[in-house]
Amino acid sequence: MGLTLPRLIALLGYTIALLGAIPLFPHLPLLPRLIFLIGLATGLVTDRRVKPLVPHLVLTVSSLLWFFWYAAQFSRANPVLPVVSILMVLLGTRLAAGKTPRTWLQTCGIALFCLSASSLFDLGPRFLLFLTLMLPMLAMMLVALTFQQAGAQSLGRSSLRQIVMVGLALPLFALLLTPLFFPILPRTQLPLWNFLQQSGGSQPAGLSDTVTPGSTPQVSASGLLVFRAELPRQEPRSLYWRGHTFSRLEGLQWRKDLPAPPLTPPAGVAQITQIITMEPGSSRALLGLDLPLSFAYQNGSSIPSATWNRPLPSSRRIRYGVISATGGLLVGPPPVTQRLTLLPDATPLRLRQQAARLRQAGSTDQQRLDALENWFRTNGFRYSRTNLPTGADALERFLFDTKSGHCEFFASGFALLARGAGLPARLVGGYYGGEYNELGGYYRVSEERAHVWVEIWINGAGWLRYDPSSLAVNADTALGEPRQRSLAMRLRLLLDSLDHSWNSAIIAYDFERQLQMASSAHSRLQTLRLRNLNGLPLLLGLLLAAAGLIWLVLRLRRRGLFDRKTWLLRRFRLLLERDCAIPRTMPLGLFDILSRTTNRQVHEFVSIYARSLYHQSPLTPADYRRLKQLLRYGFL
Repeated sequence: MGLTLPRLIALLGYTIALLGAIPLFPHLPLLPRLIFLIGLATGLVTDRRVKPLVPHLVLTVSSLLWFFWYAAQFSRANPVLPVVSILMVLLGTRLAAGKTPRTWLQTCGIALFCLSASSLFDLGPRFLLFLTLMLPMLAMMLVALTFQQAGAQSLGRSSLRQIVMVGLALPLFALLLTPLFFPILPRTQLPLWNFLQQSGGSQPAGLSDTVTPGSTPQVSASGLLVFRAELPRQEPRSLYWRGHTFSRLEGLQWRKDLPAPPLTPPAGVAQITQIITMEPGSSRALLGLDLPLSFAYQNGSSIPSATWNRPLPSSRRIRYGVISATGGLLVGPPPVTQRLTLLPDATPLRLRQQAARLRQAGSTDQQRLDALENWFRTNGFRYSRTNLPTGADALERFLFDTKSGHCEFFASGFALLARGAGLPARLVGGYYGGEYNELGGYYRVSEERAHVWVEIWINGAGWLRYDPSSLAVNADTALGEPRQRSLAMRLRLLLDSLDHSWNSAIIAYDFERQLQMASSAHSRLQTLRLRNLNGLPLLLGLLLAAAGLIWLVLRLRRRGLFDRKTWLLRRFRLLLERDCAIPRTMPLGLFDILSRTTNRQVHEFVSIYARSLYHQSPLTPADYRRLKQLLRYGFL
């Protein structure tokens, strides 16, 4: 049995409903999911029974009840879930109803709204894929419903081809216009989904405003993406992404201090430029490869500082440039030694005693630092994220008893012992390492790479970056990079590269970038000179040739060149004039032509062509082949 028009409409309708529901499905509570699945199953059974399984009045009343139920849950703190739940419930009830053209139109409209609502949770390449699949089907559905409204029930090849061609042509035409309108359409600074998606984003674990070792018995290793940094591949041990600087102690808790004077690298150190794309989150810190010299943020403004905070957190991705110097040695004015070497009153006795022994280990800063490093290296410290000591004495137990902890323990213990030995020390919080994506040319840094390290002041040199976690006996496995990449990992990097390209080109394209493009175009026009116009005649010639080609195609299309039936008829009249002396200018119908000639081939051509023309039955592929054969050798 062939494909009938009602079957085609049902196939398109259910496919459109699934394309709208699938992207939204993972983000919904259980109840709307069940209602949609029940509605889908009920609709399939109803289509086989012809008679509706559930009365229309029952579906209408239940839809209203569900609408008011979820509307009552709407609030500023929870604006998204009630809305998307209502959409999914309405889609399920429409699928369960008896199918009429009006019902199918409502189903398609709600499915399109469901797909749009999924962008509140994830506006990534997957959304584009589902939208690309849905738009042609929506166009085909509209054409098929038009055929049905005209009374048609069966589909010939010609009608099916017409439906498919229209369904593909409309989205293709819109796609061709997209590159023209996308760069110039107005952008708002706060897109709608940023207001609605109140719960979006998360604060990176390593970028809190304090460092408190012993506050939790374990540290979760979340793989949630924090930022991507576009730059050439670097030496792995130089990948320290600076966020906050902690130099003030309250008890044994480290806090951020007032902004210090800007730091600079030693002369001759190479500088590296990065483009950072940060995911939405509540952290205000701008990250950069240590040591950041300047940030290009907010429409190109440059902020010189080793660490810099935005005025407010962001619920959208932000993109900025950073210029950094590597090497781990920072130059600046000498610190206030008394403030950065004073131990708090809560410092344990055993820690003070060990610090005093380190102070006596050498007469210079470097000798004391070497002694401190050797003490950590030879005491069997292990890096661990679980079974951590907690409580007020957690740091003391780590240094002298358990000797197992994560970076906050290593950095805090090392800095306190350094201060007790007379070496000014402070903590720096950020991230360490990253997964390099060769396809995209960027580092992908996730929350599990949150890290804390130490900066120590050495007289005559400056602030020296030192990572005590690297002294753990298992540092290579705990902090190192995997040496082999599996096929699954490479596939994940490929998908991540596509996601980054989508976010950079589409999602991050905002009003500021529009202004930058406009400013760049204005600058280029101002610097345009006659000597730069050597290629202008060629460009104008190409434009004129393209315009002429478009005019020719449109003219030939009007004359029926691209319509097979019209082309066959025009060829038929030309051959009649040449072989049968019947002028093309004479206003003769097909049957009038038969009265003027007895040529068997002419009669056969008219018979086949007239059957299609007057009986409104499409020409079959066999008909087209036979008509071409009759015209191939003329009517002699």
